Amino acid sequence: MLVSQLYVLPFPLSREDNLYWLYPRWYEAIRRAGHVFVEREAGVRPLLQKAGLPPDAIFHSYDARLGDWPWESYEQVFGRRLPALLVSEAGLPGVADPGYQVVQKAHAFDYEVIPLAGPSSLTLALAASGLPGNRFTFHGYLPIEKRSRRQALQAIYRAAHHTTQIFMETPGRQEALLHTLCTEAPKQLLLCVAHHLTSPNGFVKTRPVSQWEPLSLPKAPTLFLLGPQSEKPLPPFSP
Repeated sequence: MLVSQLYVLPFPLSREDNLYWLYPRWYEAIRRAGHVFVEREAGVRPLLQKAGLPPDAIFHSYDARLGDWPWESYEQVFGRRLPALLVSEAGLPGVADPGYQVVQKAHAFDYEVIPLAGPSSLTLALAASGLPGNRFTFHGYLPIEKRSRRQALQAIYRAAHHTTQIFMETPGRQEALLHTLCTEAPKQLLLCVAHHLTSPNGFVKTRPVSQWEPLSLPKAPTLFLLGPQSEKPLPPFSP
């Protein structure tokens, strides 16, 4: 049987990232792809076309009502053994987005799934945080409902004494979350804020909770990390 490929293609975390197109294999995968699985076509088409996507390539968009891509898309692509791309609007597909469902279907159709190297906010934030990376939990977005949200945060606080906890918040609520963490989280834990990674205005800052001060967070993707200090606590921070 012919083994066809699904390429999992990371996408820029910031549209200001001018160093994004660094890997020659990306161009090869993009230029031979006749089908592209995306959440929303408008956010990715211009960059893919810039990299050589065939003008007659067909985009298959996520259907929020189904919570998946239409089955007709899977049949049209995987049922005919056609090469395809899976692209997220930012970062690595399948991580904090619904792209994992495309990968599941590809495996069911006996496809070769090929992840390509590229930006992932999760691993970039973890690597730059200084928090333990050998054991961590990624929670994605916190619940919106107040009671569920508080319960989730309390569980994160307990677990963060032993393992790094990583979670996200939408740009409209991220400053409120930071305030909550600074006032409620155990003071001896390390808190990292990884904001708008790879953009010129992005930053990663890690401090003990007790040393954090109010911080303005412009509306842009942000990850929060909580975890234990090393055996030798950090000295007081002085700018």
